[in-house]
Amino acid sequence: QFMENIDAVKELKLRASWGQTGNQEVPNKITQASYSLSTGAGYYLNSDLVLVNGITVNRTANPKLKWEVVEQFNVGLDFDLWSSKLYGSIEYFTKTTKDPILNIPSEPLSPTTTVWKNVDAQIVNKGFELTLGSRIINHKDLTWTMDVNASTLSNTIKDLPVSELYSGSISGPGLSGVTANIYKNGYEAGSFYMLKHLGFDANGKDIFEDRTGDGSINTDDRQIFEGAIPNFNFGINSQVRYKQFDLSFSFIGQTGGYLVNNSALNLNINNLASDRNVLRKFYEAGANTSNAVLLSSLYLEKSDFLRLNNLRLGYTFKIAKLNWLQSLNIYASAQNLFTITNYSGYDPLINTTKNVGGNQSLGIDYSTYPAAKTLLLGATVNF
Repeated sequence: QFMENIDAVKELKLRASWGQTGNQEVPNKITQASYSLSTGAGYYLNSDLVLVNGITVNRTANPKLKWEVVEQFNVGLDFDLWSSKLYGSIEYFTKTTKDPILNIPSEPLSPTTTVWKNVDAQIVNKGFELTLGSRIINHKDLTWTMDVNASTLSNTIKDLPVSELYSGSISGPGLSGVTANIYKNGYEAGSFYMLKHLGFDANGKDIFEDRTGDGSINTDDRQIFEGAIPNFNFGINSQVRYKQFDLSFSFIGQTGGYLVNNSALNLNINNLASDRNVLRKFYEAGANTSNAVLLSSLYLEKSDFLRLNNLRLGYTFKIAKLNWLQSLNIYASAQNLFTITNYSGYDPLINTTKNVGGNQSLGIDYSTYPAAKTLLLGATVNF
């Protein structure tokens, strides 16, 4: 009642919520053991020396697996001011994954090197979400509305009982077993883990940071970089109507995330061959064709972008004299018209699935088809 005399405030609502859910997005049958017939090896049994193929254990059973619990808390404020001249909401959220199901190293003498377990760890996501809207113009023949949304996100791993887990397998000659993602306490899930590239010497040779100071470059010199998860996402939507014409558009964008350009790593000058295109970027940088292929921050790029995601122009005909037709609107629309980004790959929104042992990979671009530009002409008819 204290707001009844405040004409500017149409609505002001404080809300909070809390809940727990289970996560069903886990691989099938991971509580059960998995076996396969080993045709490449066997045993000679009995006196007649019959060769019998052996059985290989692919997955160790774990009947004690339980639900991975996702606990979420939200508190927010909804508002509508000056007869919807300005409306929206602001919200703070925390989302904590408890007892996550991960594929971790198994105990000694186990038939497999890894096992699916509920890990006594937490993956904590938290941030803010903001939505703002406005009916900028609201006349009989002309209306214009605009909505803006933005969100922040921080992600941290806590209490992981193993020193680290790896994922994000890298593709290319000489890169078997190389991974790009690391899961480690105190860091973002799927942070990047690789050598730090410092440039090229006078002969065009790669220079990497020797973290250990032992005079040689190897896996011990890898270091953790920021991950693929953007820390800021935003969108802009607008609708304009003038008499029978209508125009709408939407932009989306993100900042703060990174991608490993695995396609560039696989196709650079270190792989000179008749079936490969050599990237000019590496010639211009003065790299030497005899450099070894190593995963480094040379291939780590920001995934920041701004994209015109949708554009639509329509016209609604006046059909008052037609009893059998209620409305007719013809329109032209386009999706993914252009993207402003410094990322050198096809699409900064690409994420190739490169999981290792079931652990999720993040932020790897490898030969994934980009989003296509789409142009449409159509009509909406109501009878």
